[in-house]
Amino acid sequence: MLAAAGEAVCLFARGRRLQQLRSEGLNVLFKGGRASELRLPASDRADFGVQDVVFLAVKAHSLPELLPRLTPLIGDRTAVVPLVNGIPWWYFADGTTRGASVAAVDPGAMLESIPPERIIGCVAFVTAQLADTGLISVSGELHFKVGEIAGGTRPRTRALAALLCRAGVATSVSEEIRNELWTKVALNLATNPLSVVSGATLVEQFTDPRLLAVASAILAETRRVAAAYGATLTLTQEEMIATGRRAGKFETSMLQDYKAGRPLELGAIGHAVLELADKAGVDMPTARLIVGLAAHSGELRLAPGATP
Repeated sequence: MLAAAGEAVCLFARGRRLQQLRSEGLNVLFKGGRASELRLPASDRADFGVQDVVFLAVKAHSLPELLPRLTPLIGDRTAVVPLVNGIPWWYFADGTTRGASVAAVDPGAMLESIPPERIIGCVAFVTAQLADTGLISVSGELHFKVGEIAGGTRPRTRALAALLCRAGVATSVSEEIRNELWTKVALNLATNPLSVVSGATLVEQFTDPRLLAVASAILAETRRVAAAYGATLTLTQEEMIATGRRAGKFETSMLQDYKAGRPLELGAIGHAVLELADKAGVDMPTARLIVGLAAHSGELRLAPGATP
């Protein structure tokens, strides 16, 4: 969408995905049948020069290895925008909590790779699927929330929102990005691990009474953890349930990864929240049970000899 709006876009990719982008281009099928096919510069080397904005659109568990490789793209005025699910590695990088980290998403020193002042927080609401052929199917509207991780607003954040809006991505600026973050975290945690355990789509999880009871309990548990860290979810329990139902017969990204035999994004979506809950002394019995079951299923799927 940025490229179609006239922006100079380069793609950093790896492995099979890089080969697809080079041979087939970037192919997207949007809601309503609108298709886009673009040929954009793509490389597995950060040799594009210093960029204005770097969007990180990989799974959280890929970031520790990836971030150090991206430093040639980042200059003194570059904005780094992580589009990741779950609790981000930068969560405590607001200047108020010295030395705090979330071990589940930052096993090393990721903040040394990218200075916190370069980071703009982002919560991305996107329902999309990547097929084996490389085709991306987007089933809903794209909606981003962006905000400074230290709170408040800056001209660069408003400029980023304006840039995305010009490209057709509905984007608003939040002065408290962690409130938006916890809202998305609650939805992710309530649905992604449960989808692996049950095989259910989003609408099924929020419609079937048996699954709805589980998802609702996890939403409530996550709300209590967020409150322990001074955050307030921006949606009520009823509004989050309605959001899940509106997503329709959509498989979560974690269920897509499970079916494809890929590692599950449980570190950022599950284990990080449980870690923060333990630190704050908040019980999450339902979330802990479902995350544990999903982790077990994922490990069996990745075991040698497992059927893909």
